[in-house]
Amino acid sequence: MTKTKDKQPDRAVNDVSADQESTAAEKVEEAALAMIAREGVLAGLNLNEVAKHAGVTRGLVYHHFGSRRGLLRAALKRRMSSERDSFQTPSEPMRLGARVAHAIRATIKNKDMLALTTLLHLDGSTAPRLMPNAELTLALMQRDQALNLLPDEHDLPALHAAYAAATYGYGLYREVLARDLAVSVDELDRRVIDVLTRLFDGIDKPEPEAG
Repeated sequence: MTKTKDKQPDRAVNDVSADQESTAAEKVEEAALAMIAREGVLAGLNLNEVAKHAGVTRGLVYHHFGSRRGLLRAALKRRMSSERDSFQTPSEPMRLGARVAHAIRATIKNKDMLALTTLLHLDGSTAPRLMPNAELTLALMQRDQALNLLPDEHDLPALHAAYAAATYGYGLYREVLARDLAVSVDELDRRVIDVLTRLFDGIDKPEPEAG
């Protein structure tokens, strides 16, 4: 009787190969994130430099991700899965200034995700959405407005877009702004959050009477 060959060694080899593939992909994603953090969004992302930084060939980068856009999406997906709770929209009633302050802090904490999303949109992608929680946030703003926590503003989508622009714009350029103003980034973070909180909380205050 012919003995059946033991397939366990082949399975072990395949497992090792799969682990190596996963490790190589992680190294490429980490290299991309490190380059974006070091050089900024506007420098773009060169796959030759990513491969060199990760210690792999350019062909291996294309094998795993297919394109620069594929690499950016994979890196963003990995980061979002590890930080899912940190960018949830607060559901409790709050004034608009507090909501903006929360958004800025979450953006600063997850600045690499903002950079990846920005690069994807600069690359012509329509996903992921820049405002993934827009519908929920607008519903919460309507509720807060009914509770007199928000100004009597009829164009809530524009108000939401205004604070999103302030949040994302500051998140992208905070290091540059701090350098130009000759202050530390941490200090500027505190000051900007304070100013924007007061600004968005004060937009419904009546103008002082003349005279």
